[in-house]
Amino acid sequence: MRSSGWIVVFTFFVSIAATLALLLRRPYLRIRIWRRHMRVETFFLGALLGPLLITSFGFLRFSETLSSLKGHEGLRPLGILALFLSMVFLSIFLDVTGVFDFCARWSLRRAGGDGRRLFFIVYATVSLLTVFTSNDIIILTFTPIIYYYTLHARINPLPYLIAEFFAANTWSTLLSIGNPTNIVIAGAFRLGFVPYAAAMAGPTFAAGAANLAGLYLIFRRDIVRPIHTGFGAPPEEALTDRPGALLGVALMAICLLGLALAPQLGLEMWEIALGAALGLLAVLIARRSWARFLGRDLNTRGGPGVRRTLGRMPWAIAPFVLAMFVTVDALRRFGFFDAVRAGLEGLCGASPALRVFVYGTASAASANVLNNIPMTLAFTAIIEGLPMPARPAAAFATAIGSNLGANLTPLGALAGLMWMSILHHKAAPIRFRDFVRYGLLVTPLSLLAALAVLALQFTGHGVN
Repeated sequence: MRSSGWIVVFTFFVSIAATLALLLRRPYLRIRIWRRHMRVETFFLGALLGPLLITSFGFLRFSETLSSLKGHEGLRPLGILALFLSMVFLSIFLDVTGVFDFCARWSLRRAGGDGRRLFFIVYATVSLLTVFTSNDIIILTFTPIIYYYTLHARINPLPYLIAEFFAANTWSTLLSIGNPTNIVIAGAFRLGFVPYAAAMAGPTFAAGAANLAGLYLIFRRDIVRPIHTGFGAPPEEALTDRPGALLGVALMAICLLGLALAPQLGLEMWEIALGAALGLLAVLIARRSWARFLGRDLNTRGGPGVRRTLGRMPWAIAPFVLAMFVTVDALRRFGFFDAVRAGLEGLCGASPALRVFVYGTASAASANVLNNIPMTLAFTAIIEGLPMPARPAAAFATAIGSNLGANLTPLGALAGLMWMSILHHKAAPIRFRDFVRYGLLVTPLSLLAALAVLALQFTGHGVN
């Protein structure tokens, strides 16, 4: 690789370092627009350094930068963002209307005064909701709920918070919509909703079982203490907008069905998700307009949630992902990924099972250096250069690594850093070294279990 290529590599790592530094030291900027104060996430500014430096020094022409944003083959940045943001919009609306709060309260009440039962209920509830929504949304929504519950119950919040975080990042592996990294991989290699889920079902259940067993062994002495239960409002009171909640649940179910039937319908998954999100937005706007026409106030307890839902959207992810696409494409053009691919394939040989373990462990480890979204974009470029028969094993293994790698250190995913920030502001900080200790005790076994099942599937020709 030429010296200019190494400069591009250096630029890539500088942008990653700047992104992580902003997340850790200055995650938000407060700006004033007219009379309104807004809080803007800063992490995307670090990612923008990559394209800015690469184009400024002439390593990419402006036309090549635009070409990077258009994508190639199945890897379409705008389609990926449309799918992710549409699913997040539906998930946030469910949260705004109180659906997640209702599920949390209902589940927590089932525990009664049994701390052990509470532990398993938290894990199961978070896992189930993550499968059908998004790990980031569930983590950011459930963390304050679990913290306040354990505070009033007079029990140690740590086992339940760790269980919540690890469950979300494990069970997000199952569907292609569970994590932005899954969306990238599914889009790049044309993996349909159903084929992706069929291939990942066994690995996800294996990882989930290993994950739960490991967490239980670590915290078994902490979760047997009695729980104070003389508090808490009925779950029904969590619903701030019952018609909206029913609408949101129905649309999410229809959207998931549409994603499963996308090949038969001749549509891309992003088109279905975007249609569902725009349909919901249109209904909400029409509902608010009708209420105003009738002189009714829909602002009570959050109203129909148009402004609140749009206000909580992670818009900063769009420039972050687009900037990373440009930087990663520059690395591809300069041949960096050819060298990395040669090294990984030298370890794999011709064995699909060995390829699963090599790409799975490498992606999980790399996620904690690069963060899982840039890592996935980089590994996607590496896998695209493989012969067609070798791609599925590497792609599914990378998806597993991108999800489970987030449980090794808080640096593995954006949600991990935001989760640590939430707990810090709640005066319940989890030290970095403690998180890493739990991650190293549990995650390698979970990762091994998932990769072993995936390797067996490829060895037995269970995945094509």
